[in-house]
Amino acid sequence: MAIKFRALLSSISAVSNPWGEKLIRLEFSEEREVPGPVMISPKNMPSELAKDIVPILSQVLKTMPGFAGGKIKVNRLTLFLYEEEWDRLIDKPNIGDEVEIIFEGDKISFKKV
Repeated sequence: MAIKFRALLSSISAVSNPWGEKLIRLEFSEEREVPGPVMISPKNMPSELAKDIVPILSQVLKTMPGFAGGKIKVNRLTLFLYEEEWDRLIDKPNIGDEVEIIFEGDKISFKKV
């Protein structure tokens, strides 16, 4: 049975391995909806202090990076290519490209969507 998912290329960066060889790191991620705030009814509030804290926490979460837009990036796969392998790619991927990643048996394939 195959495992398939779609992901966006969210980052391309150059790194070095411990031997000093240059690698290109490709990070694939998907955007997921941030779960809404937990709502507690006033009759179930453990204390008056909790009633005051819940709205404050809700506001703090909205100001944090990644939580404000209602979506957050979840890393799904990181691929490292040697610089020579990256140079041999004819159609290099760009940040924002959407790909379908398929794991089937002993094969892994990438397909631009």
